Amino acid sequence: MENVSEKKKWLNLKNVIIVLMGVIIMVLFVNSVVNKRLQTAEAGLRTQIAEQQALLATIAETTARNGADAVTESIVKDCGINERSRFEELLNSLGNNLSRTELVEAERLFGRCGSFYSERKSVMVSRLAREIEVYTILVNQLSTLTNQDQDEEYKLEQWKNLSNFELDQSKAFAQLVVLQDKIITTLLDGKSAQSPEMLEILSEVNETQENLLYANNQAASTRGSLISL
Repeated sequence: MENVSEKKKWLNLKNVIIVLMGVIIMVLFVNSVVNKRLQTAEAGLRTQIAEQQALLATIAETTARNGADAVTESIVKDCGINERSRFEELLNSLGNNLSRTELVEAERLFGRCGSFYSERKSVMVSRLAREIEVYTILVNQLSTLTNQDQDEEYKLEQWKNLSNFELDQSKAFAQLVVLQDKIITTLLDGKSAQSPEMLEILSEVNETQENLLYANNQAASTRGSLISL
């Protein structure tokens, strides 16, 4: 009887060991599967981030030279070539005592041509900001997945700073358009280029141009730290 009892104990112990080994193997297997899936997910996210970085670099470079991508060109249309040429000619001659007929023509062309570059810049800056938002989401997902802050590795703060500096430039461009309109209107009202009203507008122009230059320099510096040219 004693041998039977010992045998049963041995069998029970053996069963427990087998079960424990099975559990351990199952846990290791599950961990292996989970780790592989996490590694696959991490690799996929890093690939998406790299692709998004390439897109951001392209948009940032295009925005820097005040250009436009195909999407923006389809949205913002310039006036005709002849109108653009004539408008630029009149605009550059505003301080040269243009006749009233020429000023009326400048005002008419301003409505068609005046805001084109500003609007194009605005659309590109908005596009850059939207793509940086997508980039931020991807980097945050990677941080959560790896349980490590990835912001510094992927220069998230610098991209956001670039977006802000480009936005400052866009605002300055828009303000210059408003001031150009004021100059034409003031001249049509019979004020001279040296009148107090005109001098006040020109002072605003100088201040806006300084703001634009500062934002442009800051954007160039930030862009240089992000994109290898």
